[in-house]
Amino acid sequence: MSIRDLMMMAGRNLWKRKLRTFLTVLGVVIGTTSIVVMISIGIGMNEGFKKQIEEWGSLQVIDVYASGSGGGYVMMAPASSSSSKSKKDVPLDNAAIEKFKAIEHVEAVSPILQSSMILVSGKYVNYANVIGIDPAAMEALGYKVEEGRVLNGEDKDGLVIGRGVIESMYNPKMSWQMQAQATPPEIDAMNDKIMLTYDWNYGTKGQDKSIKPIKVNVVGVMPNNGSNSYSVIMPMQQMQKIMKDMEAWQKKQGSTSETKKKGQYNQVSVKVDDINEVQNVQQQIKDMGFQASSLTDQLESMKETTKMLRMVLGAIGAISLIVAAIGITNTMVMAIYERTREIGVMKVIGASLRDIKLLFLTEAAFIGFAGGIAGSLISFVMSKVVNVIAMQQGSDMTSLIPIWLYLSAIGFATVIGILSGYLPAKRAMKLSALAAIKTE
Repeated sequence: MSIRDLMMMAGRNLWKRKLRTFLTVLGVVIGTTSIVVMISIGIGMNEGFKKQIEEWGSLQVIDVYASGSGGGYVMMAPASSSSSKSKKDVPLDNAAIEKFKAIEHVEAVSPILQSSMILVSGKYVNYANVIGIDPAAMEALGYKVEEGRVLNGEDKDGLVIGRGVIESMYNPKMSWQMQAQATPPEIDAMNDKIMLTYDWNYGTKGQDKSIKPIKVNVVGVMPNNGSNSYSVIMPMQQMQKIMKDMEAWQKKQGSTSETKKKGQYNQVSVKVDDINEVQNVQQQIKDMGFQASSLTDQLESMKETTKMLRMVLGAIGAISLIVAAIGITNTMVMAIYERTREIGVMKVIGASLRDIKLLFLTEAAFIGFAGGIAGSLISFVMSKVVNVIAMQQGSDMTSLIPIWLYLSAIGFATVIGILSGYLPAKRAMKLSALAAIKTE
């Protein structure tokens, strides 16, 4: 019997019992819809976590700290509690940076130098987290601008400011009550005169006149989202010069601050070219004796927190599909009892046992396939409904169905149909031809 004959005969047999076939297919539809929607909610939650964390910074950037430094996220997010410990502290210096660059999948490496300073524009000031980096690595490290450009390898005194720093500038001579009622200042960072100072009393009566504000050249403005909107980025060379002057001033004031030896850094950022390799590269850096953390640690932690919920959602959908499989088995068993004589006639006229088995398996596969197709279409609609409701209620529990999930659902439903029809098909093969023909 050819494949075409098998499919035509299976289709006719199912069509003869339309109501039973419809009800069996309906069970598969419900099971498929349940499992697809439940899994899609889990996928949607993971994507939501990913977007949320990406607002803190790039998921492909690893922050490296010297062993024993107690380093953690300063400009992005809290570090993971796991850290690498070595018997002897390994210096985080230029030699270490060269080792990081030699690791496979590492795209860019930059030392990081940070300090809090005051940004000045006319009579307005604001506190800012100033970060010195290798300007050539700024774009690779995931910094983005909405106006102007990022720093490049030719910048010596350029500056990129976060929009949040500009929008929250204030007049230090005004009281907080007056500032709350005052109109926010309109500052054009790209064209107005912008300066930096490490004098925390700048603009007040306690201002230190010996500290001259440093005029800077603003080349870009970062968007007002994530922690970088309240940061200022400048070339490492320029930052080191300012820090040197600041430390000299602090010594005159009698205050001391912990500084690294020349050529050593508190922090280094490593950009990985493939997000799937971040954890691997991070582990290699830890094996060198450094502390390393990335936003993927936070992402995995959030996924782990909701792992049980996602397992429960998947189990609910799986139970629905198991019930549908039982329905298919029941339908095929009933079909055998009703078609016993037909099976006997098929054997007498020369149909092989393989043909009889394939006929029943084809019918079961049709039921599973039809249910999978219909279930996938309904899942698409249900996913849209879930997303609309989630948006209205401000919930993060959204539904996301990738193409592979649709295809997997259809294939899985078809396989479930075939497996459910296997035992009934084996039973049909074992029927005696003579006893089957005698059956009324």
